[in-house]
Amino acid sequence: MPYFYNTPDDQREMLGAIGAADVDELFESIPAELRFDRPLEIGAAMTEIELTRHMSELAALNDHAGNRVCFLGAGSYDHFVPAVVDTIAGRGEFYTSYTPYQAEVSQGNLQVTYEYQSLMTRLTGMDISNASVYDGGSATAEAVIMAIGATRRSGRVVVPESLHPEYRQTIATYLENLETELVTLPTPQGVLSAESLAAAVDDQTACVVVQHPNFFGALESPEELAQVVHQAGALLVVVFDPISLGLLQRPGDYGADIAVAEGQSLGTSLQYGGPYLGIMTARKEFVRRMPGRIAGETVDSQGRRCFVLTLQTREQHIRREKATSNICTNQGLFALRAAVYLAQMGPQGLHEVANQCLQKARYAVEQITASERFSLAFQTSNFKEFVIRDHEGQVETLLASARQSGYLAGVPLGCWYPDLDDCFLVAVTEKRTKAEIDGLVQSLTLGEFVENNRLTTSGRESRV
Repeated sequence: MPYFYNTPDDQREMLGAIGAADVDELFESIPAELRFDRPLEIGAAMTEIELTRHMSELAALNDHAGNRVCFLGAGSYDHFVPAVVDTIAGRGEFYTSYTPYQAEVSQGNLQVTYEYQSLMTRLTGMDISNASVYDGGSATAEAVIMAIGATRRSGRVVVPESLHPEYRQTIATYLENLETELVTLPTPQGVLSAESLAAAVDDQTACVVVQHPNFFGALESPEELAQVVHQAGALLVVVFDPISLGLLQRPGDYGADIAVAEGQSLGTSLQYGGPYLGIMTARKEFVRRMPGRIAGETVDSQGRRCFVLTLQTREQHIRREKATSNICTNQGLFALRAAVYLAQMGPQGLHEVANQCLQKARYAVEQITASERFSLAFQTSNFKEFVIRDHEGQVETLLASARQSGYLAGVPLGCWYPDLDDCFLVAVTEKRTKAEIDGLVQSLTLGEFVENNRLTTSGRESRV
């Protein structure tokens, strides 16, 4: 953004306007013992050229997908972003506008919101969509709260271990001060079985949350699970991968009651975890319980087509314990990016992206598991992610070696799943080429060679 000077004269004028003698007066409400009063060790002043060079050198120290070949996943993916997405989203009328609160917001933003919602319902096969929420984790937790209110059951919420562990943590936080029991079902085979689910649901179960494809990249059996859930009178909340719907059945077609997702893969680049986009869709009977905003189409006093915020007021979301939700804002800019991405790709483009992810992931599995050191942790059908087991149990060392070779080879799973501390999660998107996949395999093999050589050298040193 442009650089704006803040001269001593500017500061005096601003302080005079608010009636303050100096800047220190602005901090008098903070107890003196809590104020930071030692000199800042920031060195001598630099020229603009020196500062630009210094900041560039610091930025170059970051280890990111721009200077490594990225096979990381677990909720954030290195998908291609068409140039038109940045071009349109970067326009001043979109880029600088604040999140809309009231119906007086510009028609342009309301139309974008309406089109985003329309695209989400077509993508998912659901009846309604809101204007988005914070991210995939908060969308999942909000769906659980919706289900508790809709079913009037607060006894139990059931989730499998194959649901993103951070989404499970977010749900647990939302339920912390409620009496609802959060039941987590084991998935030793990488997917949730209908038998274990049937044994866990009862007449006090508000909902079951299923991720498809799940955190391990494996494909669940959503129709079979939906039948079990609905027989118990509970609601099915589905967490989906938007890109996967270029190939897989839509949540609305196999019985989902609420479908949510992280929308980062729809036109938003990787950026250290956010801000991202929480997609939230549902069946029409839950529209009054949906958090956030909903844009609707109507006509003005002259009969012209126009758009408004509808069904809900801002005040609905600030009524403390009576509120439908604690969310009263949305990621409008990222919803715009998703809408532009989907409009640009179209059904055929989305199908092609999904198919490339599927085929390239299959090739990567074949090449990696050709080494006796590696195998698939789960014998399941997968979309674009899969779990690799390192039979030598040196995952951290292996991934560090691959990183030195220029590859972000995967996400270690031990921090979430102690029984999978010898495993790592690999994601393959449409951006990855055959040469890059082959390079990944070579880097993992090189890691094996380096580790074996280190052990051999260590053995010689100990004998000496």
